[in-house]
Amino acid sequence: MASFDQYRDRRDNRVNALSDTAFEGRDPDFDAWLGQQLQFSEPYLDNDGFCERVMEQLPAPSRRSERRAVRFQYGAVVAASTIVAWQFPFDRVWMEALQQSISLYSLVGIGVLSSLAAMTGGILAARR
Repeated sequence: MASFDQYRDRRDNRVNALSDTAFEGRDPDFDAWLGQQLQFSEPYLDNDGFCERVMEQLPAPSRRSERRAVRFQYGAVVAASTIVAWQFPFDRVWMEALQQSISLYSLVGIGVLSSLAAMTGGILAARR
């Protein structure tokens, strides 16, 4: 039965071998292969407009699917906000803000308003 020290020594040797070659980029075979792959260029294959024809034949996205995507986005934002609000200790923050001063209360209000503005901006940006 192998002792723990023997196992640790084998593991350390394996880790050192990996760090010397792969992790630190000292593998000359890999460098040569990578250089060869990066220099390889295939000739351009003309497809006579095949891709454009296929794209034209695809159905256009419907307004219904776009509205569905927007609803999913709104739902995701509402769900994420609900989870954050559920986990956030509002009672402790509220009591601490009241005990500290009005400036801390103002900062909490500014933070809430700025997060709402950021979420609204994100929704509007996603719609465009």
